[in-house]
Amino acid sequence: MRIFILSVIVSVVLQTTAGYTEEAKAGENESPIKVEMRLLNAAFINLINALVLNNPKAIEEPFHEVHKAKANTEKAIKKGGLKLPKNSDKMKQFIEMDERFHKEMEALIVASRKGDMKKVQDMTHKLLDGCVQCHTMFRN
Repeated sequence: MRIFILSVIVSVVLQTTAGYTEEAKAGENESPIKVEMRLLNAAFINLINALVLNNPKAIEEPFHEVHKAKANTEKAIKKGGLKLPKNSDKMKQFIEMDERFHKEMEALIVASRKGDMKKVQDMTHKLLDGCVQCHTMFRN
């Protein structure tokens, strides 16, 4: 049952984030958050594959790219160069959600290093819930 629920959540997230790939054809003018979301999408696809194949060692690496991209998103926020598609007046809340999300991502990585696949599954659910909450608040 958990795998089914996870599959449904992943499907929703991937459908939602697929729009980022289409929107991300702006080249150098591409929003840093769109770059980060595309990398996060790839990291989640890899994460699901690693979960299904019971391969915790494969989980960590793509999330490092997401972390690097986060630095560019933070720079854009500080410069005032990031506009959220919805509720852009709630940037403080967006930043808080993002910080919490990245801390949870770190917990996922720690669990994967330890080979604790139960914790990885739990953190995957938590992270995907975070994606849906953030998109509901700031994107959809």
